[in-house]
Amino acid sequence: MMEERREDQDRGEQVLAAAERIMLQSGAATISFNDIAAEVGVSRSLLYTYYDGVPQIVDELFRRRVSELQTLIEVTEAGEPDFGRRIDTIFLSYLAHLVERGPIASLILRERKQDSPLSEESSRLFRRVLHHLARDVSQNLNLGPRESFVLLELLAAIPESLAKMVREDQVSSEVAEQTCSRLVSAAVAAMEVDQD
Repeated sequence: MMEERREDQDRGEQVLAAAERIMLQSGAATISFNDIAAEVGVSRSLLYTYYDGVPQIVDELFRRRVSELQTLIEVTEAGEPDFGRRIDTIFLSYLAHLVERGPIASLILRERKQDSPLSEESSRLFRRVLHHLARDVSQNLNLGPRESFVLLELLAAIPESLAKMVREDQVSSEVAEQTCSRLVSAAVAAMEVDQD
């Protein structure tokens, strides 16, 4: 009985891993049960044992990646009281995460709102993480909420672009980390309010 449950969990993880590979290879969140079944080497009907459909698979992948990012942020915040170093470390961690895991969350977020496969729970989790970061930026840089969100979006583009370059062997991880740190630090410094 326990072994059967473990096999089910393993197969469910194989389904998620296959979906993730397909999304990363295609560069899009649009995948089909047929593609996943072929990648795993099982029948399409067997996939319904584990997931109700592609939206549930995509939602689970997104929720996992956002939860991982939330943990990275929480660990960084707990260990770094200085805002400048904290935000630099968060975006360096995001870079490392993207290099290792790929841009799954970004691919999913690119989907049009009406086509979004995300559950309300996953959407809330993402908004909570984003609002938390924006509040930190707003408080430390004296920016309004809208400006904080825009700055975060601009900053996120730095590790996202660099991670793609690392994954395509255009630059080394070390160069990407140095570039990310330099650009994030410069952007934050440019936004700091003169305290005099």
